[in-house]
Amino acid sequence: MTEQPQPSRRAILTSGATGAVALATGIAADAAAPASANTQNPPAPSTGRADPRGRFADKVVLITGATSGIGQATAYEMARQGAHVFFCGRREELGRRHEREIRRFGGEATYMRADVSKEDDVRAFVSECVRRYGRVDIAFNNAGIESPKAAPLHQQTLSDFEQVWRTNAAGVFLAMKYEIPHMLRQKAGVIVNTASISAEVGFATISPYNASKHAVASLTKVAALEYADKNLRINALAPGAVDTPMLERAAKAFGVTYEQIAQDYPIKRIVQPQEMARVVMWLASDDATAVLGTDIDASGGYLTG
Repeated sequence: MTEQPQPSRRAILTSGATGAVALATGIAADAAAPASANTQNPPAPSTGRADPRGRFADKVVLITGATSGIGQATAYEMARQGAHVFFCGRREELGRRHEREIRRFGGEATYMRADVSKEDDVRAFVSECVRRYGRVDIAFNNAGIESPKAAPLHQQTLSDFEQVWRTNAAGVFLAMKYEIPHMLRQKAGVIVNTASISAEVGFATISPYNASKHAVASLTKVAALEYADKNLRINALAPGAVDTPMLERAAKAFGVTYEQIAQDYPIKRIVQPQEMARVVMWLASDDATAVLGTDIDASGGYLTG
């Protein structure tokens, strides 16, 4: 029997643990606060009541894959800044719980169950957002899954490859396919896609995931070019190791600690989901009007070397 190669810590990080410090200071909750070059103490999650006159007041924000991790953090942060958040995920009980919690602190949010690997679900999800809120100002296409197993390419199955591809790559394609027509009618819109540092470099033993995230980065660039002169702004972000359930599963499966994982990153720590949310908010804001078609390294410096 062929011995299975052991994936590196870097491969583990990108098999689904998708996270950002580089731009976090640009979207601090208090715009008057002094800039900080702090990379070692990430900001705590926002607390308190939602601000109806906040940074994203009355903006309609659609988020896929928001029942946990980066998507959940972004839904909470956007709602606290006055956005109307319409989000999906496959775990209905969890989605309803987050919907209640956001409303409890005064935010506006609606959950709808949808699986982004299914075209009918995506079409219905986007249509329901427009029916309920009248438009889509900002779309964060975040839903994604990790590779089912770590193995060299010739030992991967077509079934596993297609499963990852349908969610991570086709899911982003379908989301943009149905979001963009509404934005064209509005003559404005912002889209942010979750790619990965796996979109920029290769990692052994996770070819399905790696290929899917390269596709997300490519789709982002193509769409950005096609719609830039229509007042649509489309970007992606490249997380690395983020403290999410995906990272927890990966670390447990491969027997490594967060401390060990952190050594592969210049900042020597694991990025928090709220930091990723702040990067998304910066890309979605009027502070990033000149940023187009890029895949922002939001990993804590992994791609710098």
